[in-house]
Order: sequence, then C-alpha cells, then structure tokens
Amino acid sequence: MTRSQLIVLALLLVSGRVISAEISIDKARETLKNYGLANCISGQFKDESEIKSDIGLAIGAYSSMGKGQHLIVQNEDTLEVTHDPYAETEKYMRNAYARTSSVSKHSDKKMVFYGCLEVYNSAEFDAFVKSQDQYLPK
Repeated sequence: MTRSQLIVLALLLVSGRVISAEISIDKARETLKNYGLANCISGQFKDESEIKSDIGLAIGAYSSMGKGQHLIVQNEDTLEVTHDPYAETEKYMRNAYARTSSVSKHSDKKMVFYGCLEVYNSAEFDAFVKSQDQYLPK
C-alpha cells in the first residue's frame, strides 16, 4: 500500500469511529428521553393496571439496569449517589409536565399522554438530555 492509501484508510477508520460515537450518543439520548416519557406517563396514574405494569417494564428497560448508557455517579468513599441522570430525568419530566397546559375542551382532566408528549418533543427537554452527555462513558 502506498502512503496516501494508508492515510485514506486511517481517515476512514477514524471517521467511522466518530460516526459510531455519534450514533452511540444519539442512541443514549434517545434511551434517556424514552425513560423520561415512560416515567411521565406512568407517574400520572396511581392505580395499578396492565398498561401501568407494561410501562413499568419499559422504564426498567430504559434504565441504567437495562439499555440505559448514562452512568450514575457515586462518591467512592461513601458510595453516596452524587448524580443520577435517571432520577434527574424523572424530576425534569415531573416539573415540566406540571407546567403543561393539556386540558381537553371535552374534559376538565389533563390529557396525560398529550402533556407528556409535549414535554418529550420540546427543545427544552432535548437541551436537558444533552446536558446529561457528560455522564456517558468515555
């Protein structure tokens, strides 16, 4: 192989890693967003049901014990959690949902799915999720 062919090959390998890293970050963000959406919906229903149970399984699948890629940070000496991206996502969704105006003209009750999707699809939630990138493995 010539030197220029080796350089091209090296660039392709490096760019492939960069693309792979971007895909991994995008997937990690998507998983954290899905975790937030599932928690938002589930948190609005107090009674147990098949749907709530199913959403609970999804929450587990999207968590750090499932497909979640974000790291929970602990103090090495005390093992106290110093940052939990999943708990922060739950808190963010709970607070943002409380601020949504998703009352139907046909009912006085808030439309849970609609309100949670409003938060999920917001630029603010996207920015929050990106702020958690620092807790992804390097």
